[in-house]
Amino acid sequence: MLTVKIDGIEVKVEEGTTILEAAEKAGVYIPIMCHHKNLNPFGACRVCLVEVKGSPKLMTACTTPVNDNMEVITNSDKLKNIRKTLIELLLINHPLDCPVCDKGGECLLQDLTYEFGITKVRFDEKPNNSPVDHTNPFIERDIDRCVLCGKCVRICDEIVNIEAISFINRGVETYIGTMFDQPWNCEYCGQCMSVCPVGSLNNRVYLFKNRPWHLESTESICGFCSCGCTVLIDHEDNEVYRIKEDVNKGINKGLLCAKGRFGFELINSTNRPLTAKVKDGEDFKDVDFDGALNTVYEKLNTVLSKFGNDSVAFVVSPRLTNEEAFLVQKFAREVVKTNNLYSLETINALPDGTYEDVESSKALIVFNIDVTESNPVLGYSVRVTGRKEESNLYVFYPNYTPLKRVATEFYVYKPSELYNEFELFIKALDGDKNKYSEVAEKFKNDDKPVFIFNPYNNKDVEIAKKVLEKVSNVKLVPAKAKNNSQGIVDMGCFNGMNPGLVKTEKGVDLREGIETGKIKALLVFGENLAVRSEYYDILNLFKDLELFVVTDPFFSETAELSNVYIPVATFAEKDGSFTNFEGRVQSLRKAINKGVNSDKEVIVELAKKFGVNLPSETEKIREMIEVENPLYIGVDWNGGLVNYPYKVEIDVDVKFEIKGSGKYELYPAYLRLHSGSYTRRSYDLNKVYGEPIVEINPEDAKELNIKDNDYLTIKIGNDSYKYKVKIDKKVLPGAITLPKDFNETAPLFNEGNYLKVDLIKHI
Repeated sequence: MLTVKIDGIEVKVEEGTTILEAAEKAGVYIPIMCHHKNLNPFGACRVCLVEVKGSPKLMTACTTPVNDNMEVITNSDKLKNIRKTLIELLLINHPLDCPVCDKGGECLLQDLTYEFGITKVRFDEKPNNSPVDHTNPFIERDIDRCVLCGKCVRICDEIVNIEAISFINRGVETYIGTMFDQPWNCEYCGQCMSVCPVGSLNNRVYLFKNRPWHLESTESICGFCSCGCTVLIDHEDNEVYRIKEDVNKGINKGLLCAKGRFGFELINSTNRPLTAKVKDGEDFKDVDFDGALNTVYEKLNTVLSKFGNDSVAFVVSPRLTNEEAFLVQKFAREVVKTNNLYSLETINALPDGTYEDVESSKALIVFNIDVTESNPVLGYSVRVTGRKEESNLYVFYPNYTPLKRVATEFYVYKPSELYNEFELFIKALDGDKNKYSEVAEKFKNDDKPVFIFNPYNNKDVEIAKKVLEKVSNVKLVPAKAKNNSQGIVDMGCFNGMNPGLVKTEKGVDLREGIETGKIKALLVFGENLAVRSEYYDILNLFKDLELFVVTDPFFSETAELSNVYIPVATFAEKDGSFTNFEGRVQSLRKAINKGVNSDKEVIVELAKKFGVNLPSETEKIREMIEVENPLYIGVDWNGGLVNYPYKVEIDVDVKFEIKGSGKYELYPAYLRLHSGSYTRRSYDLNKVYGEPIVEINPEDAKELNIKDNDYLTIKIGNDSYKYKVKIDKKVLPGAITLPKDFNETAPLFNEGNYLKVDLIKHI
């Protein structure tokens, strides 16, 4: 440890600590402009200049490492005058338009101007008058307000690794822009905007809608995917105005993705029903909450008396909190007394590896998943690891992804070839000599190798199991899809599993129960079965149910088939907890009230009609969970990790199937800017990706005589499907990719996940 004095305050720090970090530890404030804790030190703005005793030069606190017995002065008249002059120089070209700038009240330059008492600039002001750039659908760019701190460029390079923007020109002609001033070509994550200290990059979704001093901020957990990001929900009068980050809070370290940052508009959507609906003949009629519950109670009682307990089934969505999911299964098993309880999640692969494991690994494999799309913030961690000189990142996938920029090796194969190739890799782990031998040696000899995979594909789970058998210290990371994909399984919302993954008697298979008519009443909490390809072919059977109840924030495609629909709260409108892909339990907090009930209130009030009192307070439900769920005994509800009984559990020798006999191989893409049917209610996300698009290689496009935004007909057997085209060289010749779980793609993928299809230009 080194001893350093900062303004007379003595602190002990580790070697390599910068003066700025030492000052923070000592509680001493040093102003900064270009520094950010997630980025490498830059030293461009010079605002953090300090004096070091014994040195004739001033030093930048953010880049200078401390020495033992160093004495630093951070606040002298000399430094104040220099910092004041630096700020004045920035104001020569910076327009003084604070009253109309959306950064007003949160602008670092504004704060520093006030701090140093600058009321008049001594230099001739020469504001520029460049046009404001609106080519990015989410971010407004005003280069005249830019102070060239470089944070946006650096975060786009060092963490997101897209390099969409950079410094253009030199000297006084320097500005931040895109290559050849082309439109933005990026992932729309908004990280550049989040680190901008001034009003140069602004949130277009929030632009001119409110001022920060009017907003109340509620810390919560994002409800869009299983990364488990901490977010700040800024709101006023029960309207969400923006969702932002805090670099000092959460496992995401202040990083968010496009859907987490910009998808929140669905919460405010005017298309959200506020009143329950009950089917009256062929049409729905509006009823109040109690009226809807009375209908459910009466029809459920009728079904139970006529057909018995096993005629009732429940489906639970990962949109529900742990507490809500626990109550649903308790109501199903103890009130209705049925084992017919389902989710569309998996128990074959359970959480093991964490963000920390990913970021500290020197040997990382990403297998058959585009983690930059499926779990974007986890994808950032993979990219940061891949950039390290000492790390090795190996990716196996049917097309190139953004990880190609940082991968040590990117192995791209058609789906029909991918598994055969990886079997060679597994043999290399076992000592066979082949083209993967060197990679296998590096992977199995690493102190903490990491394997990231898709837990919803049984063949991929089998692959993970084989890797675990060969490399016992490997950390497996099953990249679960939704915000509480793991939590609802932990709470017992799975056929044959009680809370805590304790095996119990299974109910009938959901599909079999619907097809054979054994299930007469189905209560679906938050899930949109109608866009799930595995159930597309039996949607018409849902109309034959005696009772079909759907809770959802929106009147979804599944709700349209129901006979009772109850609108419910989003993640911003309720308390509870989610368990992310790491198995980390985190609490969310209610920020607003849109005048609808939560799924928790639906269950509690329905149980009352059966004469059963279930707790409604979050803390009381948690007490019950800790008694009845062995995995959650003594769990820390604010970031604790659950200890799971196994990593993967599946029979070996799962067969890979590709159906059809066409010329092109079709495989499912990960959803662009979406997590599922929920985010498609976001107007802003839909501006960028609002319909399923088939991606095809330029060579195949030329052969088919198609161009971007044309329509293509996909044929398999006697069935045909039409989709818009995007031409992209990342896709291999002879292969095409298309997102699943869109309403429009569900019938196609009902044929199978991997298909051989024919293509015809749609005229």
